[in-house]
Amino acid sequence: MARKTLKGRAKPKIAKIRKNILKHVNWEKAIKTSRKRRGLDEEEEGAESTKALVPTNAKGVPLKGKAARIAKQEEKLCHDLYQGDERVLIIGEGNLTFARALCRHLGKGEGVYATNFDDEATLRKKYPDYIEVKREIEEDLGGNVLCGVDATQLHKVKEFRKAFKKIIWNFPHIGAGDADVERSIAAHRELLSKFFASAYRCLAPGAKSAIHVSLKLGEPYKEWRVVQTARSACPELDLKNAIQFAPHAWPGYSHRRTHGFDERFSKADSQELAKGAKVYLFGRHKGVVEEESA
Repeated sequence: MARKTLKGRAKPKIAKIRKNILKHVNWEKAIKTSRKRRGLDEEEEGAESTKALVPTNAKGVPLKGKAARIAKQEEKLCHDLYQGDERVLIIGEGNLTFARALCRHLGKGEGVYATNFDDEATLRKKYPDYIEVKREIEEDLGGNVLCGVDATQLHKVKEFRKAFKKIIWNFPHIGAGDADVERSIAAHRELLSKFFASAYRCLAPGAKSAIHVSLKLGEPYKEWRVVQTARSACPELDLKNAIQFAPHAWPGYSHRRTHGFDERFSKADSQELAKGAKVYLFGRHKGVVEEESA
């Protein structure tokens, strides 16, 4: 994998970053993922990775007319969030399919850094397609994949500080069950609070740098109070906008739960997002930007 020069910063040493963030990880025995396990031959596998997502309603019926036009507008809004010359950090990326879709959209992945908290052995267990998607990101698109990255400790990775124009966390979750709803809500608020405080320190200077957090609509996510949590954790941040998260904007993307894909609980592709989700866009207060420019 080629090493790329970061504008205004030292050349990134990906191997060194991996060594630093993974030195406390207890690695499990590697789990081999075969095509037979996925039940796909080469032709089917290629088709699965490149097929475009068609906008549908909650029942899976393709949209037409006005609804289809609105979906197209949502797609454009999502695409306009990212530019090819920006450095992007993606947190808790799971099966890496959003990162792959973003790299494809940008036409390259040299500025994209997709990360996960789990080690690679665990990710292979959770997501049967993980290794194949990772290979495409790194070898075909020139992107970067890192394991063992704690969303609440991003600033402790020296190379991350003030390095990214965009920091993305799609559908954050602690990975535990929701039996005790109140405790779960408190835990997620705490998680998001620590994330915002850490991520802010990794934003590149400038008014266009932003933190994007995607959440499903409804409960219990509404009770996480993402906007209030961000402002409380980091007063320098302000909500700039909130747009619809459009899965069809990212061909090949498949939403997965934190504990991986399980047919008993998960649905194919991104059907779990059929009821809607939003991307909350946080940026610096105008006053903070002016102080940085002074």
